Amino acid sequence: MAMTLYLRKKLGDHAIGKAAFTMPSAVYLALFTASPTVSGLFTNEVTGGSYARVEITSKLGVFDLTTGIAVSTTDINFATPTADWGTVTYVAVIDQASGASPDISNMLFFDPLPSARLVKSGGRGVQFLAGTVSVTL
Repeated sequence: MAMTLYLRKKLGDHAIGKAAFTMPSAVYLALFTASPTVSGLFTNEVTGGSYARVEITSKLGVFDLTTGIAVSTTDINFATPTADWGTVTYVAVIDQASGASPDISNMLFFDPLPSARLVKSGGRGVQFLAGTVSVTL
């Protein structure tokens, strides 16, 4: 996943002793219908129809020292949609369960899906099997 400008600045300043970065207590996976870009825009996040970000802190392993990759260790499941969510094309890691930047939530990482997924009301919920979500530093 690509790092957002927000996270780059926070980690960079922390690493050189300019400003402390307080880690989030939990992180969440969010779905988007268009790229949130490196700026971490929330404009195209899915809304309504039982959509909610999914907590993934407990579903990710630690970063591997050699590869710099953290991989999901269990399945990540979104609720069954009760309205059309549109065509989901991106995922992002967010530091809050709800709300948009910059006052409530901050986007940390984002990535396009390997293939877009049309999510319809009453259809199959979005699921990522264990090992298919990874974050790279």
